Amino acid sequence: MKLKIFSIVWAVIYLSFGLGLLFIPIQLMAIFGVTLDSDGTMMARILGAALTAYGLTFWLNRNLPATDKAWHNLLLTSFIYNIVVIPIMLIAVLDGVTNAMGWMPFGQHIFLAATFGYFTFRN
Repeated sequence: MKLKIFSIVWAVIYLSFGLGLLFIPIQLMAIFGVTLDSDGTMMARILGAALTAYGLTFWLNRNLPATDKAWHNLLLTSFIYNIVVIPIMLIAVLDGVTNAMGWMPFGQHIFLAATFGYFTFRN
């Protein structure tokens, strides 16, 4: 597996959700059966800005060699973030906070954790 290819995949995932939460949070969250009030909309937009920046980081780093030290910390913290989010998403889906579409981001976080883990711990 090539780090550059996965960096592009990660960028696309984070930018898609980040920009969606930043610009159309109510419509995006409605897909998952979540209704946002004005407070939730503000928090979704803040998360959207963070995810957009995260996606841009992967996009901008895509051409760095895999041996570059910058990769280790980025991959490790991304792995930890996704491991923490997996049970949060699982509880949200099982408790009915989201509709059945909530399984999609749950699965994405498993994919992200697995790929970040692979590139973090492969040596």
